Amino acid sequence: MDMINILRTIRLQDQPAVLATIIGVEGHAYRKAGAAMLLLLNGDAVGTVSPGCIESDLGERALSVWEAKRYEVAEYNMEPGDDPIWGESVGCGGVIRVLLEPVEGRLRRILMDILDLLEEGRNIWFVRGLKGEELSYELATEEIAPPSSDPSYDWQFSLRVTNRQRVILFGAGPDAVPIYHLLTQSSFHVVVADWRPRLLAAFPYAEHYIGTPGQLRERLQPSSEDAVIVCSHRLHYDREMIEWALASQSKYIGVMGSVKRIGMLFNGEVPPANVKAPIGLSIGAEGPYEIAVSIAAELIALRYQWRNKQKADRQKEELHEPIRNLFGGGTEQPNGQAEAAARAFAGRYARQHGASCSLG
Repeated sequence: MDMINILRTIRLQDQPAVLATIIGVEGHAYRKAGAAMLLLLNGDAVGTVSPGCIESDLGERALSVWEAKRYEVAEYNMEPGDDPIWGESVGCGGVIRVLLEPVEGRLRRILMDILDLLEEGRNIWFVRGLKGEELSYELATEEIAPPSSDPSYDWQFSLRVTNRQRVILFGAGPDAVPIYHLLTQSSFHVVVADWRPRLLAAFPYAEHYIGTPGQLRERLQPSSEDAVIVCSHRLHYDREMIEWALASQSKYIGVMGSVKRIGMLFNGEVPPANVKAPIGLSIGAEGPYEIAVSIAAELIALRYQWRNKQKADRQKEELHEPIRNLFGGGTEQPNGQAEAAARAFAGRYARQHGASCSLG
């Protein structure tokens, strides 16, 4: 699900690997075009492209792709009755086309460039283009619209690569630990902040900051794109954190605590629209782990809404270019342009369901 994890694995583990990317979907599918996974030749994998239906087969293909140093496309027909191998046994429905590429040479270098740009806070477009039988790669920094189609390509696939949603978690007590883990596993970028170093020791792998809200503001540089969770359980510090989150116009401010405590934090007034207090979905959660689930579920739902709004805003500026998001949230194009391109690419090389062919 998280392309950043794939990119970091490539950087940290210098070993043979194959990148598998969905380039086309027809009908129902668990993941959309643009979803990717990394298949390491030692048997490990990062990410998924299905609920487990095709990963084993992709893993078997990875060795031949790596040894040939050539990419190939695999097509899986999950429609019951249409394919004797995949349809009846899997029953997911839909047709999935997956591009497999050995992670070496030019591709590896450009993937590392993507990671560098993401770490600088940039969003970019990763463009694959096919000329004859040669697959080329380009990067373009992203402002609003995707790169224009290059008429010299026989096929072009543009992927929008974005940073994770940042969540500032103020308060590092025991109830913050499951929140951190669930949000991190759900592809959020969680920053933990507290004025008590001993509590921050429970987050050895997290990006963390030590200080009171007044000391943290300049270092964290909050923005309107941030989500903020306030759970230090110190009334004056929580109030101060809420005040500067409101001043920064953070898109979401979640406050943990009872109704009485929240009334004290807001001096009995109704919190602004971007404040959720108490934090989390109302699911009858009890205890830190269930509360963490309610918070993670709420933020996942909000992230989906935020992405849809961003998508709608981008579409106003686009000239009917196919957009795909590497985290699996590709835009559905009403004219079917991207799917038609994927079919043309796959159809050129895959002669039957489940078959693959070298393209390079």
